[in-house]
Amino acid sequence: MKVVLIEDDATLNRVLKRAIEKHYSITSFTSPVSALEYLAENYADVIVSDIRMPDLTGFDVLSKVKSFLPESYILLMTGQSSIDESVKAIKQGAYDYIPKPVDTELLIYKLQMAEENLTLKSSASLHAGESNFVMTSQNIKDIAAQAVKVAKSDTNVLITGETGTGKEVLARYIHENSNRSKKVFAPINCCNLQQHLFERELFGHKKGAYTGADKDAKGIVKTAYGGTLFLDEIGEMPLDLQPKFLRFLETKSFYPVGGSVTETSDVRIIAATNRDPKQMVEDGTFREDLFYRLNVFNIELPPLRERTEDIIPLTEYFIYKYKHINTNVHSIHEDAVQCLKGYRFPGNIRELSNIIERAMILETSDMLTCESLNLACSNSKDITLETVTRKHILAVLDMAEGNKQKAAELLGVDTSTIYRKLKEYGIG
Repeated sequence: MKVVLIEDDATLNRVLKRAIEKHYSITSFTSPVSALEYLAENYADVIVSDIRMPDLTGFDVLSKVKSFLPESYILLMTGQSSIDESVKAIKQGAYDYIPKPVDTELLIYKLQMAEENLTLKSSASLHAGESNFVMTSQNIKDIAAQAVKVAKSDTNVLITGETGTGKEVLARYIHENSNRSKKVFAPINCCNLQQHLFERELFGHKKGAYTGADKDAKGIVKTAYGGTLFLDEIGEMPLDLQPKFLRFLETKSFYPVGGSVTETSDVRIIAATNRDPKQMVEDGTFREDLFYRLNVFNIELPPLRERTEDIIPLTEYFIYKYKHINTNVHSIHEDAVQCLKGYRFPGNIRELSNIIERAMILETSDMLTCESLNLACSNSKDITLETVTRKHILAVLDMAEGNKQKAAELLGVDTSTIYRKLKEYGIG
């Protein structure tokens, strides 16, 4: 979790920074103006700010940060006796407040609570957004038509397809065309939740259920009441939790962790996986009864290499999306268009998004070029997919200065894929 600290008192700033950096990555500022300049270019999960500062107040910081980092949590430090300030902070959108003089143990505790909530938020964006489902190719238009039909029911949907093909985008599209569109769309990436936290995040917990559980907390199934719950990478759901989730699918009822009274939630389920669910059943890592319960209506998303008509419309969308990075770029050069069309995109749409975002940073003209795209691509038919993939992985790894995790993020694939490919290429 990335924390930004804004405290104009240099001594207190150093004390708080030392306390926080033992637990989290932190950047500190004594000037709120400098902090805002930094935040305009860099993301932070949590901003801890004093209220009474020269130049700008903590409320000014709160207002400005909310305008360009709406997902970040803001924790305001208030005067010990200033109850009015505390109430005002919460009303204006602060995540929480902490009284001065600051108790560093309390501050760390509140940051830990923020981290728990951010884990939930990162795996469950609790606000609906436009799906931006680009559909130029006929096979995607056909899939969109299926999605609209199934959206009108509450039928469970299982979306399959390679990593990066846009499974969450399709799930949002189904939600937005359903009768639940005005309610919450809550996506969870099952890979992102630690096994011992999974049940708690899904079903919530009761006060006293575990050390630190000082109050009841809703799980995602309850928070998404009336809306849609999207479970990405459903195959990563712990095996011992699968019977409990199956029971929820069948009865819409569940027990919060530490609870003895059944609770219910009316929520529509859409699941997705990049693995073969039937193979998972055969391997014993996924329950057969849960698979059939989820797989009432299956939609398989094709890889980007099989929907080449969508490459340029998607590119244009990403140029618009990343316009804030480089306002000079407004289109793409014809040579670059051919380069994109000749590339196989092993990371699919997610990789295309990363390529365009990176190109927007590098480009110095008003059009994206082959140089800024930096693709190992060719339109020659004697270049094999494996050769192109190898060249591109090595080029991205070089760009990431050998950092395999960073290279995996740029390519839109798992780090394990990078290690596996490098082993295939005989590279340590």
